[in-house]
Amino acid sequence: MLLLSIPGLSRELLAFIPTGSRLGDLVARGVIASLLPSWPAVTCSVQATLTTGASPSVHGVVANGVATYRSQADARLVDAANHGDYRCEVSFWEQSNQFVGVPRFWRGDGGSQKPVRTAMLFFQHCMPGFSGTPAPAADIVLTPKPEHGPDGRTTSLLWSSPPGLAGELQKDLGPFPLMNYWGPMAGIRSSAWIAAAAERVLSRREAELVLTYVPHLDYDLQRFGPGSESAKAAVAELSGALEGLLETADGLGTEVVVLSEYAISEVSRAIAPNRALRDAGLLKLRRNAEGPQVDYAGSPGFVMCDHQIGHVYLRSEGDRAAVEGVVRELGLEVMGERGIAHPRGGDIQVQAPEGAWLDYRWWAEGATAETDPEVVPKWASTIDIHRKPGYDPLELFFGGKPSPPPAPLPPIAWKSAMIKGSHGRSGVNGVLILPARFGVKPGEAVRAEDFVGKVWAGK
Repeated sequence: MLLLSIPGLSRELLAFIPTGSRLGDLVARGVIASLLPSWPAVTCSVQATLTTGASPSVHGVVANGVATYRSQADARLVDAANHGDYRCEVSFWEQSNQFVGVPRFWRGDGGSQKPVRTAMLFFQHCMPGFSGTPAPAADIVLTPKPEHGPDGRTTSLLWSSPPGLAGELQKDLGPFPLMNYWGPMAGIRSSAWIAAAAERVLSRREAELVLTYVPHLDYDLQRFGPGSESAKAAVAELSGALEGLLETADGLGTEVVVLSEYAISEVSRAIAPNRALRDAGLLKLRRNAEGPQVDYAGSPGFVMCDHQIGHVYLRSEGDRAAVEGVVRELGLEVMGERGIAHPRGGDIQVQAPEGAWLDYRWWAEGATAETDPEVVPKWASTIDIHRKPGYDPLELFFGGKPSPPPAPLPPIAWKSAMIKGSHGRSGVNGVLILPARFGVKPGEAVRAEDFVGKVWAGK
């Protein structure tokens, strides 16, 4: 089986897949159902649910980030090779398989369910961990592993298991275009490279299940909105990039399942809860060599913002009323029992109202490290997914334009109104496209937690 994860794909965007393309033929022949993401509807959380059958309350991946300062055990799991001092406080996009607290479904149960040889390509939490007895999440793994030097420069590297796989693929396909995987230059080149790599892995017939994450739609849907002409064009680009992979799958007789972990919704404004908490005297700062940083342990309240959701961490229970009062006044919805019951989850868990996303910044919009060095850290205007204690979609723009940069790299954009699409809220469904024999009915709503039982068990 080839499972293609295409975040951002929605039922509305299916209409823009070119007629006669292999992706179009797959949609025409298959059953189109809805996929109900687990909450929050963000990459790491939903991928962990899809690959375990467990909810975030059980597997423990509560967001794309983790507040590692709250747990010494979690701090030991981070990749300290780059920015270890930051990542042991709040860290986004950790790759360690050890953060997923239950086994992946392909590992079997030691009884009637036998292990399934699996390739995991560009999925999150696939690498061995950094504590105890580390092991990769699957038999075959391929994932970006950029190294950050002391001068802040990033080296394009891939990590693979077996170790030689990354080198073999880059010899055949050229270097993985990391600059096109994220940031202002993100575009079709990276997804086309991933599809070509998946085609070669599939052709080897060394795995019964090949999971492949293809991120292209995420970029322009966040930049310009899911209903934009750019979004429609991105669907056509993606279809072209998948042509060779789907042709190979068809030739091998490999079944293909396509899903989107979440759909992207239109947004027109940002809400900055950390800015409000700082204005209320509830978020405290400290300084290091790179300027002001959040004093996590000393702040009555801090919000780890991730697209449209936030985990609010309190210094003590006595701070709850004041902090919750601030976030409610901003119009954020407190999830309560609909949130995540796991120690990594926030003491208060919130989501933005429809049409809004959560901006992690605690400074006034327009301020920079040069204009306000007492409040803004030096890394604020850079592409830096590990030092920032929140997701920053403004990294998709160079100074306001998603265009090739001059050298050296200019700063990223700072106007939150530039972001036109986001995700994470409950109640926004992705799509699931699969062969009819699995028994899923057209239009049926399949929960992410039930995906393993309905799809893989049906194989």
